[in-house]
Amino acid sequence: MSKRFLKQDFVKKQCRGAVTVEYAVIFPIVIVCIFIIIHIGMLYYQHCLMQTVASKCVRSMALLWGYDPDEINIETGITDRNAYVSEALYWQLITDKNKRGEKAAQAVLNELMSKSVIKPSGGFDVEMTYNNYIIFKKIGLCIRADYVLPFGDLLELVGLPGRTRMEVYSETMVHDTQDFIQNTDYLLQIYEESGARNWVEEKVEPLLNSLKNIKKYFKLQENGQ
Repeated sequence: MSKRFLKQDFVKKQCRGAVTVEYAVIFPIVIVCIFIIIHIGMLYYQHCLMQTVASKCVRSMALLWGYDPDEINIETGITDRNAYVSEALYWQLITDKNKRGEKAAQAVLNELMSKSVIKPSGGFDVEMTYNNYIIFKKIGLCIRADYVLPFGDLLELVGLPGRTRMEVYSETMVHDTQDFIQNTDYLLQIYEESGARNWVEEKVEPLLNSLKNIKKYFKLQENGQ
C-alpha cells in the first residue's frame, strides 16, 4: 500500500516538473511573440500617421499657397485680417517655394513628433515639391523615416536588415479658382478662334447623324408598338 502511494507521489512530481519545464520554455516565446506583434502594430500606426499628416498638410498648403507663409498657420488656416490681405499680387508667376516648403516641413515635423508612438532612428525627412504646369499647379509632400525592427541588432548580426524604411507621398493641385476660370476661358477662346471647333464638328458630324438615326429608329419602334 505504501509503495503504491510512493509511486503515485513520484508520478505527480514528475508531471509537475514537466509542466514547469514547459512553462519555462514556452512562456518567454509567447512574451517575445506578443512583443513583436505589438511593435508591428505600432509601425502600422506610424505609417498611417505619416500618410494622414502628409495629406492634411498638402490640402492646407493648396489652399494657402498664395499667401505670405509668415502670416498664416498651416494647421488653422487664415485666422485674422493680416493673413487674409497678405496674398501676393503675382504669386502665380513668382512664388518662394523654398520658404513655403520650410514652413510646411516644420509643421509636419511638429505634428509627427507630438503624435508618434515610436521615434524614427534618424528623424523624419520631409520634402515638398512644387510644379507649375501653366494650366494648373501641383504641390507634393514626401515623408521618409527609418524604424528599427524588433531585435534589429540581432537581425543585423545574421546579415538581415535591422531597419525598415517608411515612405509616404501625397499631392494635390493648388487651389486657385480665378486662375482656373481664366485658363479655361483662354483655352476655349483658342479652340474657337483657331478653327479647331469647325474641324471637330466636321469630323463628328457623321457620328451625330448616325446617333440621330438610331434615336429616330427607336422612336418609330415605340410608336409602332
